[in-house]
Amino acid sequence: MTFFNNIFKSKEVSFTVGQRIHSKANGSVCSIKREIKLNNITHYEIRIENDVTRREIILSEYALRTNYK
Repeated sequence: MTFFNNIFKSKEVSFTVGQRIHSKANGSVCSIKREIKLNNITHYEIRIENDVTRREIILSEYALRTNYK
């Protein structure tokens, strides 16, 4: 049984400040600017690099894992 658990085990992706990530939806390149802890939940402030307005977005760690690679 442990053999099957090792095969189907999901990979945990760790994010660090300064890392570049790619969106799964539209392929845009983003960079992580800072890490924020709110109510024991890790959030990250990301900046979209190809955007004209240079928006900065705050996303939770779960949202970052599901939408970015």
